[in-house]
Amino acid sequence: MSVREGFDRRPSLSADILEGRSDEVIEAYEGRLTAMGSPLVAEPEASEQLKVQARFVLREVVASLRGQGAPPGAPGGEDGLSETIGVSRASANVHAIHSLRAVVAFSEAALAVVVRNLPRSATSTEEVAAVALAIQRIFMERVTTAALAYGNYLLARVHESHADERRRISRELHDRVAHAIMTTFRSLELYEMYETKDPSKAQARLELAKKTTWEALELTRGLSRELRSTSADEGLEVALSDLLSSVAPDGMRSWVSVEGDEALVPPQVRDELFLTLREGVRNAVAHSGGSMMSVKLSITEDHVTATVEDDGRGFDPSGAASEGTGISSMRERVTLLGGTLGLASSSGEGARIEVSVPLPRNRH
Repeated sequence: MSVREGFDRRPSLSADILEGRSDEVIEAYEGRLTAMGSPLVAEPEASEQLKVQARFVLREVVASLRGQGAPPGAPGGEDGLSETIGVSRASANVHAIHSLRAVVAFSEAALAVVVRNLPRSATSTEEVAAVALAIQRIFMERVTTAALAYGNYLLARVHESHADERRRISRELHDRVAHAIMTTFRSLELYEMYETKDPSKAQARLELAKKTTWEALELTRGLSRELRSTSADEGLEVALSDLLSSVAPDGMRSWVSVEGDEALVPPQVRDELFLTLREGVRNAVAHSGGSMMSVKLSITEDHVTATVEDDGRGFDPSGAASEGTGISSMRERVTLLGGTLGLASSSGEGARIEVSVPLPRNRH
């Protein structure tokens, strides 16, 4: 009997080991993630979700090694579980790289248990290889499903952010521009009424009409600038400088500095990065009450790092995402680019937002 026939004829011994020592595999898996400092085991709910997925994957690996069909799945099906995991990790701002590291950790944990307990034989190497291939295939199917759900969630949130921006501009047009125009119209009507009866009142109404017409014009110009500032077609330095000149209040010193070659930043990264920094600038203008604000970018071949910093009243970083300051939408944009967003602030000592985004290597 050949080695291949011997391997095929026995129901995979490695499957028996994985089935009988599943708790050992899960414990080793969780231990590896803990040692890595993985956020996937930082919270009880996320850790339990991880173990549910791991046990299901382990059962499917065992079934695959025995040549059987897939075992009964989790509620909602295996795709439903993977989609749930993808969405929950995106909503918790857990970077996708941690899921890939978890796959490696699971493979290492499972293979270590198999190697320790598999009797040496002519087919041992093939059995271990079969385990590795089964884990890779099964996990990659789930990672693909989870990644699609992860990306779709972030895209939906970015779309929602764009929609919120359109609604905000719509409110500005209705509440301020339309109000100013209506005030102008009513003032001109009253001017006509008082023109012969009471010239002094007529003149006052005419002056008010002029004033509100100018206000409506300035508001319209401001909204037009904001609509144009949704992209950075002329470069980040130019777009950010224009932004600061239009939104920084009198008495607040502000400046932009860029180190490195902006040509290294692809258009899609540039525009999303600009929108992220624009939100940071708006936060500083609206909430900091500071006298200084700076926007700095450092661009290398691999990364772009950007900061928005002010010397204002500061805030509590742990509560920023739920306080309507736009931190959540900023983080979602950055996560979609594969980057990270960090906050540093304390009461009365200003605030600093730092964004780091990797740049693709295949630009040419």
